[in-house]
Amino acid sequence: MIWRMLARFVAAVHVAYVVFVVLGALLVLAWPRLIWLHIAAVVWSFATMVFDLGCWLTPWEKTAWIRGGHVPYEEGFLQHHVLRMKFDPSKSRRTHAVLGIFVVVLNIVVYYFILRR
Repeated sequence: MIWRMLARFVAAVHVAYVVFVVLGALLVLAWPRLIWLHIAAVVWSFATMVFDLGCWLTPWEKTAWIRGGHVPYEEGFLQHHVLRMKFDPSKSRRTHAVLGIFVVVLNIVVYYFILRR
């Protein structure tokens, strides 16, 4: 039971991180000190997605599921929890690269408007 709760907790932390990366620039409007933390999170996410580095939270979640008696999902975190689709392995890398680039461009646009104020 505790392992399943831990797996869900790790997944929730992972979702919170993804939301922070995508929407964190909006938080910078309210709390400008977050800018460097957010930029670091965006850069790390970009590198993870484009260079296929993998996230260290995913193995923790999968290990907790195994210890909790469940078979973990085979695909990555984004495909399983966020996108809810299985990608052809030959297209998965391209999809990750596109998502990484999208997040960077989205945040550059938001920061452009923030810094113009």
